Amino acid sequence: MTEQKVSYRYALALLETAKLEGVVENIYNDLKFIRHTIEQSKDLKNLTFSPVIPFWRKKKIYEEIFSGKLNSLTMKFITLLSNKRRERLLPDICYQYEAQFDELNNILPVEIETAVDLSDVIKLKIVQKIEKQTNKKVIPDFKINISMKGGLLVKIQDWVFDASLKNQLEILFKKLSTD
Repeated sequence: MTEQKVSYRYALALLETAKLEGVVENIYNDLKFIRHTIEQSKDLKNLTFSPVIPFWRKKKIYEEIFSGKLNSLTMKFITLLSNKRRERLLPDICYQYEAQFDELNNILPVEIETAVDLSDVIKLKIVQKIEKQTNKKVIPDFKINISMKGGLLVKIQDWVFDASLKNQLEILFKKLSTD
């Protein structure tokens, strides 16, 4: 079984347990914190993915770092992963849980790139248009990409809407060159 499938199943099991205990959002916040901490710390990332460091040492380090900062269910889950020697899956499990949480709550994270910073009114119109098209609550992540020169690039999961000036010029060039 691929690691992605295993991560998905762990995340689903954690979500179901969190539902039973009524702590779905707490676990969501914990896992975002864990994923962010691992991404920001080179040492913690190396520890997580290292096959050389014994599982009991990793478990102890995780307890030292996260104890008192996380829900008890999250700590038990990290201990379970360490005992099963699957701690390298932790970042992907965090990601999978976040995706399942978003699906459960009808949330759609969207990345929107523009060449310049947009006004709040235009940002709101873009978000409203996407919400109307998808029937989901959009959580936008606006980014400025000065290399675009103009236009808009919207990324929703694995779907991309490219209305950038560069793309429009490429389309025009192809049309003109085929005539």
